[in-house]
Amino acid sequence: MSLAAMGDAACIAVAAITVPDSHARRRIDDDGLDSLARSIEEVGLLQPIMVRPLGNGRYELLAGARRLRAMQALGRAGVPAVPVTNESAAVLSLVENMQRQGLDALELAEALQRLVERGWGREALARLVGRSTSWIGDMLGLNRLPDWIKMEYPQARRVVSRSLLVEIARVRDASAQAELWRQAAGGALTVRQARRMRREALPAVPRALSAVRRCVRQLDRIDTAPDLAEKDRSALLALRDRIDMLLGAGGGSEGGGKSGDEARGSPVDRLQAGDGLAAADAR
Repeated sequence: MSLAAMGDAACIAVAAITVPDSHARRRIDDDGLDSLARSIEEVGLLQPIMVRPLGNGRYELLAGARRLRAMQALGRAGVPAVPVTNESAAVLSLVENMQRQGLDALELAEALQRLVERGWGREALARLVGRSTSWIGDMLGLNRLPDWIKMEYPQARRVVSRSLLVEIARVRDASAQAELWRQAAGGALTVRQARRMRREALPAVPRALSAVRRCVRQLDRIDTAPDLAEKDRSALLALRDRIDMLLGAGGGSEGGGKSGDEARGSPVDRLQAGDGLAAADAR
């Protein structure tokens, strides 16, 4: 997907520009705004804002909310603006804000979600912003936070880092998530502590299976079976027997016959064949 084609800058009436409710930058620091207004008053507006024509002499703001608000504060009737007519205008809005003061965590999550809704995949977004696909996934996951945390975040964002907010968003239990948020907003929680508390909040079985999946991903990196020390081989065999026992306790076929899992071989055998937990994790 390509970026938008832009026209030449023109002076557009401030009153003719609409700032949409969904605009990526809704929270603007007052001190930074005053500083920007003083700079514009002294040297002028060096970078025009970006707008999208709506027809009938009206425009929608795409990028430059701080500059537009500073011009309004100075009482300016017009503002230099570049009309953007392509459907990928939202991309320019996101990139422009990231390259300047940067969006806060929730603003970024909302902006990325809007691009997803426009058909952008995670790999394309990762290339656009120069990040990994897992980072994109973490940011999109912030949209799952409950509304009450989103409402409190602007007042707590100085003490709640983006990484810490990601850990909180990963918690599925509402009460555990609320407790993590209260500690984080009070400045009494680090990312490492939040990660440990999140994992401890998981029930025993999901927590154990999560560790197994991580182990499977490590095993996937081994192309051939290594020469194992006897103690390592014994440990793996014991693990295989323990997993077989757990799967057998989960209920097999009536009459004492082998279950479907047993018929296909041990978990380790299935891992070597690309089946089992590795495939489940990939889904």
